[in-house]
Amino acid sequence: MITLRKNQKEPIRKATEFFNTKKPVPSLIVLPTAWGKSILTAFTAKEIDGNLLVLQPSKELLEQNYKKYLTLCGDDLEVKAGIYSASFGRKDINKITYATIGSIKNIGKLFKELGFKKMLIDEAHLYPREADSMLGAFLKDSEISHVLGITATPIKLQQNTDLEGNRFSKLQMLTSRSKKGNFFKDILHVGQVQEMVEMGFWSKLEYKTTGFDSSKLVYNSSRSEYTEESVQLSFLANGIHEKITEELNANSDRRHILVFVPSVAEAIQLSKQYPDSAAIYGEMHKAEREKVIDDFRSGKTRVIFNVRVLSTGFDYTGIDCIIFGISTASIALYYQIVGRGTRIDSNKKDCLIIDLAGNVNRFGRVEDIVFEKDTLWRMYGTGGKLLSGLPIHEIGAVTRDNLSEKLSKAKQKKEVKTLEIMPFGKYKGERISDIPTDYKKWMLDKFDWTPANENLRQSVLLYLHSDFGF
Repeated sequence: MITLRKNQKEPIRKATEFFNTKKPVPSLIVLPTAWGKSILTAFTAKEIDGNLLVLQPSKELLEQNYKKYLTLCGDDLEVKAGIYSASFGRKDINKITYATIGSIKNIGKLFKELGFKKMLIDEAHLYPREADSMLGAFLKDSEISHVLGITATPIKLQQNTDLEGNRFSKLQMLTSRSKKGNFFKDILHVGQVQEMVEMGFWSKLEYKTTGFDSSKLVYNSSRSEYTEESVQLSFLANGIHEKITEELNANSDRRHILVFVPSVAEAIQLSKQYPDSAAIYGEMHKAEREKVIDDFRSGKTRVIFNVRVLSTGFDYTGIDCIIFGISTASIALYYQIVGRGTRIDSNKKDCLIIDLAGNVNRFGRVEDIVFEKDTLWRMYGTGGKLLSGLPIHEIGAVTRDNLSEKLSKAKQKKEVKTLEIMPFGKYKGERISDIPTDYKKWMLDKFDWTPANENLRQSVLLYLHSDFGF
């Protein structure tokens, strides 16, 4: 039997309590990278009544979670574990069953017959919220009543359109209202990153940044990420190829280094130029990619030049340096990449994060990320920078202090007698809360407001604030 750390006891208690509650709403537990999610799964399965279905988004993560369960907890907890995954080659169901949604999407009724009422979803942020998704169909057929999600990043990218018809994207907390609904209604517990750092369960991170000209970065059509072409142009314009080589030479004491570059051509070129290095990318043959990783783990290869691989699910603890040669507008990707260096290892004192592409300035230090609740759950970064609930391209424009003022004004507006139903016009008779955001913005800009319709103006403002999470 393993001994629980003090920061593990409370979320396990809350998870157990959730599954033993008669009619809970779908909820989340937020746990940072390296917290030990398989431990929560195992201890929860032991303490609750009935069966538990554990859902993973991929075969690789299923295998990782299952093996960790057996290694850390399986025998001691006396809870039999099964796997239901076609890609894994097994279809056995037990008290605790690890599964992938693609393998069980059409057999919800079987799990219902076997008495499954409880589901734990790992990496919950990766699943769609639509009722007609594979997960939605399975939940309907199985009639599972208790759904608890686990994630380090309880956020989802949402696309919107402004009054001019231009698309933009923003990060929404999974518990926030959206056009597609919010399947998860509440967060039961948040394990803040800083707790892991203070308790010594995260490797110390050191940051080094360089001057970066972001003028060539261009958002894609949905304004959710920079285009690959502009990231490549920025890479070239800022001389990042040469800077990578300089940093590798200057940090010769670092033994296991991941370098993120924008193209396969760059990765291959750098691997040919730099000794004890290799390139890795998605198009490589699986056996070749596994050899690169094995050589990296053994120390035969010191540096991996990486293209869209190893940002998630790669848990080698020895990584002591990460170099950003790419720019990203995705806080989730940034978090995942830095997370590769947070694992504790007896052979490293810290992990050096070298940012050559402006990411640390954009998002701040990962250790500063916190999730807090006022009227809604929100995500903040370094300096109280708001990271959720506003357009991606406006990150940095609102801080915790700015938001407090907005919330105070919104509270004052609530004290004004508000209207719920639109009294005239295109949406006459409909609830103002259901009127499209763009139309509410248009009303405020174009209507001839008089004292006689001040209540309507205040109502539109109130619901508009609600649309944007304020």
